[in-house]
Amino acid sequence: MRARDRFTTTVCLVVAVASTLVACSDTDRSGARFCGELSESVAGLGGPLSTSEEIGDLVDRYEKLDEITPLAIRDDWHVITELLRSAEDVDFEDPRSRQDLADAAYTAERSARAVATWVESTCGVDMPDVIGIEGPDTTVPVTDTTTVAP
Repeated sequence: MRARDRFTTTVCLVVAVASTLVACSDTDRSGARFCGELSESVAGLGGPLSTSEEIGDLVDRYEKLDEITPLAIRDDWHVITELLRSAEDVDFEDPRSRQDLADAAYTAERSARAVATWVESTCGVDMPDVIGIEGPDTTVPVTDTTTVAP
């Protein structure tokens, strides 16, 4: 009976240690954590970008946030991060390379809008225009508020 007690104690200890290690290794992808980190770094998430070093710094910031992005926007955030990674490799002297980046930017537009909407509604933070093509949201009708003087 004593051997069985030791075995049970050992199993319980192994399960407890394994559970602790798994819990500690999980990334906290909560909205609160993401919004806090984003609020601290939002000023550095925009442009204008004129050097490859600035693009590299921007990619680093997006990658850091990509590690903690909540599941609700994780895929869309990752699309933007990948777009920025590809911008690092663009040969701006090569028209085809520039066109490929422009095509990727148009492809990422939906993701950029989804992220901006989520961030603004959840974090209360306005996302900077990173892609450069977001522009106004055309899915919401615009009403003319100007009046003509008689």
